[in-house]
Amino acid sequence: MLLEHIIMFYKIATEKSISKVAQNNHISQPALSQQMQRLEEELNVKLLERSNRGIKLTPAGKIFQKYAVQFMGLYGDLKEELDNLQTGNNTFHITATSVACNYALPCSLYKVNRQFPHYTFHLSSAPSSDVIRQVLDERTDLGFIVGAADSPELTCKAAYQDKIYLVTRSDYPIDSRLTLENLKRYPLILLNESFSSYRLVCNYIKQLGHPINNFQVMYRLDSTESVKSAVQAGHGVAFLPYIAVKKELYQKQLKSIEIENFDLDYWVYSIYKNTNTDIHVNKIIDYFVSTVGKNIC
Repeated sequence: MLLEHIIMFYKIATEKSISKVAQNNHISQPALSQQMQRLEEELNVKLLERSNRGIKLTPAGKIFQKYAVQFMGLYGDLKEELDNLQTGNNTFHITATSVACNYALPCSLYKVNRQFPHYTFHLSSAPSSDVIRQVLDERTDLGFIVGAADSPELTCKAAYQDKIYLVTRSDYPIDSRLTLENLKRYPLILLNESFSSYRLVCNYIKQLGHPINNFQVMYRLDSTESVKSAVQAGHGVAFLPYIAVKKELYQKQLKSIEIENFDLDYWVYSIYKNTNTDIHVNKIIDYFVSTVGKNIC
């Protein structure tokens, strides 16, 4: 299996067109179609459904697309490390859950970068389970996840604590204090299932006797910013981490609603491979872990 075929498949899956990908990559359409046919023959599955409307992925194609992204990521990491070896550049990778990546770590990263100016720092987001996998596979040097990781290969340390708030637009017509039963009268906007905060909220209120399916869930969105935008537009209320809404609460763009008997705190943990032998990387990890809780944005 050639990496070029994997890359071309991913481009076709994204563009939904063989002809467009062929044109953009200066290759004939028949040649590209033959590459995809050889890929299907090698895997002994059909990956693409062709029609007048374009390209549609088969169930096998959707699975292959998922792994194609991982192949390309690993290849990118390989190229970067080889390039760094040639040029003498040093790169340090941090992967964190979306909320930590966007709201908690940028200020800490600024301070770390000043302490280690000869390194280039890359910060990216992923669900907690993916962060753990990337650290274990040594595709990232340091991870931040919600909750502790249970692996003998990882060192796991508490980084900072946050709290889940129920928020809505400042002028939204709702009482300042509710029960969970009363909350069911209002439209609820949620993050989707990939977010740790969604699972935290669902599990917590279920333990209190209120499964999430009993609420008026309008929709589930794929970013904290999109949830905030929907709330600020007056579409309903949302459970969000305090660190993600503290600026809007301070500026009175949002207001928090107190829920009786609802008190949901959670910890974000740093994780890293405990078998790492690179002295300089370990110094960065030690400094980052020791200061992150003091430099939250």
